Amino acid sequence: MDPKSIYSALQEQIESGALAPGVVLKQALIAERFGVSRQPVRQALDRLLGRGLVVRRPDRSLAVAILSERAAAELSELRAILELAALEQSLPALQPAALRKAERLNAELFEELDPLRIEELDLQFHLALYSGCENTRLLEGLSALRREARRATLHQKPGGEARRVFFEEHATLVQACSRRDFAAAARHLRGHLTQTTARLLSLPTKDES
Repeated sequence: MDPKSIYSALQEQIESGALAPGVVLKQALIAERFGVSRQPVRQALDRLLGRGLVVRRPDRSLAVAILSERAAAELSELRAILELAALEQSLPALQPAALRKAERLNAELFEELDPLRIEELDLQFHLALYSGCENTRLLEGLSALRREARRATLHQKPGGEARRVFFEEHATLVQACSRRDFAAAARHLRGHLTQTTARLLSLPTKDES
């Protein structure tokens, strides 16, 4: 397995929450797991370090990065800029079928158990609302940023308060879009992104110091 494949596998586990913030990434164990020498593992970890997905600790070991309040706020701000732009471009051309799809996805999301499936449903929900936007570069940039916030859905339990709030935020957003009320939709979307930031900051971490 080459460094790129190892990097992609570790990136997926970090972004999905399978590797919790604070977990130490030990080269020997990773090399054994992938059946490779330490060199490609080291290259993959260096790339993760460059992306900010892992951090170097005082003892020189590497651990999954814990998202700081500032980093979470910056992520939320960038997402708001892109998602509001996508919504504003989408709303005039948004079809009733897309709104019905968003409602269906939100209902399915409310009952889902699998965190990875929740993440996919959330992505598809937002893409349904942005389906009237024809700026593909904008949507690609938005999708890249959303990957960094994937862990926000990790600990949402069906029937729990976080899941209920998530569902209601989505439902309110759909209602505003149905009325073609961009001002209200933008307000609700900003609030939703603020809550996502709060969920990212409240994720459990693993201290292996």
